[in-house]
Amino acid sequence: MGIVYNKSMILHSKVIPTGKVLIEIRDAETGKLKSSDLADNMFVTAGKNSLADSLRGTTASNKGIITYCSLGTNSTAPALGNTQLGTEIFRKLVSVRTVSANVASFQTFFTTSEGNGTLREAGLFGDDASGTANSGTLFCHVAISRTKSSSDTLTLTWTITIG
Repeated sequence: MGIVYNKSMILHSKVIPTGKVLIEIRDAETGKLKSSDLADNMFVTAGKNSLADSLRGTTASNKGIITYCSLGTNSTAPALGNTQLGTEIFRKLVSVRTVSANVASFQTFFTTSEGNGTLREAGLFGDDASGTANSGTLFCHVAISRTKSSSDTLTLTWTITIG
């Protein structure tokens, strides 16, 4: 006899994406690490909905695909209902994508001329995202507290665990 599932068991099954963001600022001239922090990442509702649409087989070829990393200056705490950063100041294509088992990683490198200022938030965008601020679907939002100058480089490495 096969396994019997009742409706309650099916409705309460959850796959919860979680993650961390490694934030590294380096001196551009020497390459010396100036600061490094690991922050908890929030996978927001809009990103979860996009992921579910992708699993369902939505016809859009870019559905569920993360393409851009954005930086912002707003210090309001991230919330599940966010659909964009509070104050986006710079956006760049994700540099490196990897996957190992149920963990996806996204790394973006910001040069000395990119994203300078007092950074208070960062996010990952996808679906129909472009180089335009606030475009696309916000997948992940994290609060940070870093100041980046034109003598620094910044690397953000996001790890998202599905499960």
